[in-house]
Amino acid sequence: MAVSHPRQRGVSIGEVVLVVLLVSIIAAIVIPRFKNITMDAKYEACRTNVANINALVQLYYIKEGTWPQPDLSDIVIDGEYFPELQMPECPVSPGAAYEIWPVGHRVTGHVKGNSVHP
Repeated sequence: MAVSHPRQRGVSIGEVVLVVLLVSIIAAIVIPRFKNITMDAKYEACRTNVANINALVQLYYIKEGTWPQPDLSDIVIDGEYFPELQMPECPVSPGAAYEIWPVGHRVTGHVKGNSVHP
């Protein structure tokens, strides 16, 4: 007795094009959002660095009775403030230097070239 197999149907080219089109549309929407999320996280990490450095500047003033150097070199070389003996690096602008602004003795951002953020 011969066994008959039902005819198997493959995927049509139209279905493949539709799936590729839908995946492309979703990718076009989602990928830019991830880029924005990543940049926002980097800016937030920089703001956290600034807040931590400002707390250390205040602590230095309380302990030493004077403000640290504008480039923060005296805080960096003292292992009590930065145990790694180095300033945290900005995730937004690697190589940018955090500095104390003369008015108010606070780090409000950092300088790299002509731009200041956060």
